[in-house]
Amino acid sequence: MSSNDAMPGVPDTPDRAQLDAMVDAEQADPRAELEDVDFSTELGVAMAEDAKAVSRGEITSEEYWQRYDDLAAEEFGEVYHETPNPAVDHDTAQTIEDDVAESLSCTVGSMASIAESLEEPAGDSEGASEDGEDDDHRWGMVIDLQKCVGCDSCSVACKAENRTPPGVSYNVVMEEEHGEFPNVQRTNVPRPCMQCENPPCVQVCPVSATYKMDNGVVNVDYDRCIGCRYCMIACPYGARYFDFGENYDDEVEGAGEITSPEYGVDRGEREPKKSPVGNVRKCHFCHHRLNRGEEPACVETCVGDARNMGDLDDPDSEVAEMAASTRAMQLKEGEGTDPNVYYLE
Repeated sequence: MSSNDAMPGVPDTPDRAQLDAMVDAEQADPRAELEDVDFSTELGVAMAEDAKAVSRGEITSEEYWQRYDDLAAEEFGEVYHETPNPAVDHDTAQTIEDDVAESLSCTVGSMASIAESLEEPAGDSEGASEDGEDDDHRWGMVIDLQKCVGCDSCSVACKAENRTPPGVSYNVVMEEEHGEFPNVQRTNVPRPCMQCENPPCVQVCPVSATYKMDNGVVNVDYDRCIGCRYCMIACPYGARYFDFGENYDDEVEGAGEITSPEYGVDRGEREPKKSPVGNVRKCHFCHHRLNRGEEPACVETCVGDARNMGDLDDPDSEVAEMAASTRAMQLKEGEGTDPNVYYLE
């Protein structure tokens, strides 16, 4: 075998177009995703597509909500009226300008007021707080594709840590094989939530249930979520899941009795019509662990040491240096989402 031949079975480092194609292949059909939802499919598809356009800079958040204000008010009623309109193209308040907001049907306010409503105990780590507003980090993750061996330990650790039900997996490893035996190569691409700086899932949410904190983590307030699933089809990465209320009781006795530690909220035993059943769920960088000064479960258990977690705003941090290297790239960069998850090619 010459030095230019790939070793059989060794993970391959794909080009960026191949990575983006792997993400696209995982996406569900938008209309199929919304077919059994009680809200308008056509409105959801339109709002999701335009939310992506806001992230790409093609329209502004003000234009977005002027376009959808009447339709959203008619479709969602009071739950739409009582929350501010999110704006992912604004750096600070995350809400549209007050002069425009005052002409619309929604409450005038900041997304910080939404975050404050999420009951979460203060963490033990320095700089952590109940709502993340005093957290002086900008959390980011760097995944080295040359080190990922496709063992799925991250997926298993995430499920165990967050006690996610069937059909809900915050961390998946996309896999693709190519070549012919014996010269076969495998591409492994772990895909958590990208924790985007310009998240279309935040833009599209008609009740401000999903929001981005100052520390870069995009969270979901289960008590606000109405299960419309519009955010699911707005996500360019397919990183959101709906909790249909299933559990692993057939496989693990009493599985539904164990409380998920997500967001530090004790919700008790899983029951129908009780959050997070009926809500959209996603990776949150194990925010409850970050508040304790710990790494996310997927990072801690990665056997190939492919995952790295840290503060992207600290230029001296290992993660910031990795993200700034010539090997670093983001998935679907053309979407304008500016993810806080980077990959090393």
